[in-house]
Amino acid sequence: MATQEQLPLSKSQDSAQLWRVDVFGGLELLRAHFVEFSFSPHTHDEFMIGMTENGFALPQFRGAVRNVGPGDVFVLNPGEVHGGGPAANSTWQYRSFYPSSALMQRVAEELTEAHRDVPQFTGGAVNSPIVATMLWRAHKTLEEPSSALVRETTLLEALASLVICHAADKITVHHTGVEHRAVKVVKDYLEALPTEDVSLDTLAREANISSFRLCRVFRRETGLFPHAYQILLRVRLAKSLL
Repeated sequence: MATQEQLPLSKSQDSAQLWRVDVFGGLELLRAHFVEFSFSPHTHDEFMIGMTENGFALPQFRGAVRNVGPGDVFVLNPGEVHGGGPAANSTWQYRSFYPSSALMQRVAEELTEAHRDVPQFTGGAVNSPIVATMLWRAHKTLEEPSSALVRETTLLEALASLVICHAADKITVHHTGVEHRAVKVVKDYLEALPTEDVSLDTLAREANISSFRLCRVFRRETGLFPHAYQILLRVRLAKSLL
């Protein structure tokens, strides 16, 4: 896990940890639990993707105060002014990602397999249980020790679900057919080097298809994502050494 930085806050019951992980060019993440702390208006150079775990908050963005609670997700585009904190008589426990515009554009382009502008998000907070669960799972994965393949796959799938469901310009996902050759190339690679901390991008280059397409076709043919297949191979290897 990357080293976490404890952010300085005025109240001892407020806590926040910020860290950066080396996936897709680098990504900052935040985990916070606020009782009294409230953000003054500010902006980020990156997107801000927030999801509430517990409690209620009143973040202010796009000219309005928003009510957010457990399971709610909100996305701010780079440069959008926002602030706020917990609602009265409530705490606010949430997690957030700060992906770059380049990463979000990449996600949109991998979904459509065509050139796309950087996706934009409008409106307020949304209650989207499937998207929230995928984002939460990705955030937890990036907080704990795990392989590069697990981290990248989980993050890519989560961001893809967010863009598909909530980007202002609707995304039509490119249809994928059968890719026996690509799947075989990746299976052969993983079987030959089961202990290597290989990245999703490396496997995609070997297969000569996009990372998102690789995840879809590999799962369709094997029933597993590449990282799950890698774990299976490692378990088999460990058993053979007993």
